[in-house]
Amino acid sequence: MKNPLLCALAFLFTSLSGNAAPREWTDQATGRKVTGEFVSLEGDQVTLSINGKEFKMPVAKLSADDQAYLKVVGEMPAPAPTAAPEATPAAPAKSTSKVQGPVEVDGSSYFYYIPASAPEGAKLPLLTYTGALGADANTVKSMIEGAEICGWMVACCVQSSNRVDPELNQTHLGKVVKHMVANQPVDPKRLYFSGHSGGARMAFRGCKRLDGAGVIAYIAGAQDDEISRTDRYFIISGATDYNRYDTATTYAAARKVSAYRLHTEGHTNGPGWLMTEGMMWLQSSWDVDTQSTGPARSAFEAASIAWIEKTKGSAPHRAAWWARFLKTQGVGAPHQAKIAELDATFSLVPANEAYIKGIADIEEFADSVLAKISIYSEKGHTTPEIQKKCDKMVEAHADTPWIKDVFTALKNKTGN
Repeated sequence: MKNPLLCALAFLFTSLSGNAAPREWTDQATGRKVTGEFVSLEGDQVTLSINGKEFKMPVAKLSADDQAYLKVVGEMPAPAPTAAPEATPAAPAKSTSKVQGPVEVDGSSYFYYIPASAPEGAKLPLLTYTGALGADANTVKSMIEGAEICGWMVACCVQSSNRVDPELNQTHLGKVVKHMVANQPVDPKRLYFSGHSGGARMAFRGCKRLDGAGVIAYIAGAQDDEISRTDRYFIISGATDYNRYDTATTYAAARKVSAYRLHTEGHTNGPGWLMTEGMMWLQSSWDVDTQSTGPARSAFEAASIAWIEKTKGSAPHRAAWWARFLKTQGVGAPHQAKIAELDATFSLVPANEAYIKGIADIEEFADSVLAKISIYSEKGHTTPEIQKKCDKMVEAHADTPWIKDVFTALKNKTGN
């Protein structure tokens, strides 16, 4: 019996309407390719539409990338003969350096951005944000700097809200992610999630359910069964946030695959640069974890060096941390000399070295102190132990940018 996928190679591609954009499919055994549209997934059989004709074949015959794609979009309904009137198709896969949207998808909607730095034809990671009180175009704008440095697509789910039933939140998030994967050049193995407060809890849950690669979580933690040792987590909390114990507990549970940052405020996202650094941390971690050697890694490292050069004037301590981090992580041969030069220069300034140590001290404090207090939200709360240990940290970091301010704020009671 002939392989249906190989038979389909005889047809020329003709664009068809549907829920998923045309894409190239690859036969795992032979490497031969065909362009067509996803129609449906039933069990271990996928149906593709090629030149107006439908072909059914075993999913196992397709490449690993194709199988990852189907894992995300496989629950999408089969395409209608014409696009549903309430569905706004996504824009072409080409950056206009503007936030696009809202894109309507069967009762859900989203805004998104394609980075101008994205190479033509490349499959890009996707970071989707869920807010506690919804999201809009400004949410995506706050993610653009990191998107350009990392070469990521970014999006936000408009309907995400603490006022919505958790399962309905996940339905909205799932529609957004699946529509992006089906209609844009998204790498289905590189799905990341972010969110604020209840939106962070949505992000952890969405990452698990949609087989994501990592989370940037603001001021809320995860359930134990939502943490994966193969994913990465960049966890952010306010020093006086009533969720500071909750976030620290999640960090402690996943410390080997996580980073922890504190800002000086309460139940807020804090400064915008934390989003940029979270994206950079996740991208660098992916490159190291997968031992990537491709052009995307080289482009990210070059962009990171440019960012360090730009940042050293306004925040040399942060630039110094990144030079040290990238040197320790390891970068490709073309960038090794420059990273070593930057690190050596920054290390001559005591405040920079103190800041690098201070970030490590914050993570250790979260693990050994905050995570031991409670696993829940605690309002109007502190302990003598916290205050005593913070006093020591304030003394040790009396001249350290940012770190002194964080430990000073940590002495206070959490907000109400």
